[in-house]
Amino acid sequence: MASGPLDGIRILDLTTLINGPWATVLLSDMGADVIKVEDPHNADPYRGDVRGGVDPRTGLHTYFETMNRNKKSITLDLSRDEGRAVFYRLVLEADVVTSNFRPGVTRRLGVDYATLVGHHPGIICVSASGLGREGPDAGQGVVDLIGQARSGYLSLTAQEDGSPRYVGAFALADQVGAMMMAYATVLALLARERTGVGQDVEVSQLGSLMGLQSLALNNYLMMGVEPRIPKRRDHANPLFHTYRAADGKWLALACLQFSRYWQPTCRALGLDELAGEVEPGQSASGQKRGRELVALVQERFESAARDHWLPRLRDEGVVFSPVQDYPELQQDPQVAANDYIVELDHPQVGPLKQVGIAVKMSATPGAVRSTAPEYGQHTEEVLLAAGFTWDEIVALRDAGVIV
Repeated sequence: MASGPLDGIRILDLTTLINGPWATVLLSDMGADVIKVEDPHNADPYRGDVRGGVDPRTGLHTYFETMNRNKKSITLDLSRDEGRAVFYRLVLEADVVTSNFRPGVTRRLGVDYATLVGHHPGIICVSASGLGREGPDAGQGVVDLIGQARSGYLSLTAQEDGSPRYVGAFALADQVGAMMMAYATVLALLARERTGVGQDVEVSQLGSLMGLQSLALNNYLMMGVEPRIPKRRDHANPLFHTYRAADGKWLALACLQFSRYWQPTCRALGLDELAGEVEPGQSASGQKRGRELVALVQERFESAARDHWLPRLRDEGVVFSPVQDYPELQQDPQVAANDYIVELDHPQVGPLKQVGIAVKMSATPGAVRSTAPEYGQHTEEVLLAAGFTWDEIVALRDAGVIV
């Protein structure tokens, strides 16, 4: 199998839940050797979380499987001197230490950058916080909803009654923060390769989601114009809108060049009588009957099922897409052709589908290699590889430093 670009990079991963673990999954997909360090008395909460995400057929927690594939798991009590001594030995062979504790916790545990750099001058420490290390609220606990709310993103999701709508199914703030954390880790590794110097790196949900909104937020910062989120009935551009077909399924039109695509759309829908409504070069804002045209296009879409319209729109070169639900996405031939969904062999339950790798690299593609590890599954393997003897491992287990 072709190697990934991060082959040979070792990460000691102290993160739990979503924000940090997804970052190290992205790095592990690209070849990094990620060792998940779990407390012997308190595992990653998602191992035993009985809330949403547990598959009743297999007992697997899908969140934990998603956030921890390709990793090894060891147990180690960092609250004890003996545990920290083990960790410092592991740091000698590591490149990166990741964490997502509240600010100050790594210092209290003795696994902060200022401490670890004394053991390994080239170490890189990457931490994920909620609101950033500095400022009056730096120590505040943050989960995904708070990240979305504080960053301004939630204000853009208003429903018809004006109330913000939180979509928590995919933990946007957590996962965007994780992507930024993975990006920051790669930057730090590149900088160390060029300069020989490790460093302390921090990424926050607040900063990451503000970055995600750069187009709208910079528009406000430069012009003082806040994003306008129109209600569905107020949309006046018939070619940049969503429509429901007769079978209740939805599709989206996204033709930014209004006059170019109006006549092809009319031909696809059999609305020849409306083809002359738009003059060459006319913009959507220049169309006086925009809302009426939206209503007429909606009425036509409702005369047949969505699958009736898709080939007609495609034949006319209209920019469109079905609004797919997850079952449809799973069957999408475009998804299959690009391996955006892959299948792993889970040792207990057999075939297990997961989202694949979005980045395609011709020489070092990386791979989704293995399912999430069992609790402490690799403790002995990792310690033996680090030079610990069996007697030392037994002594650590007897003392409760590992399990």
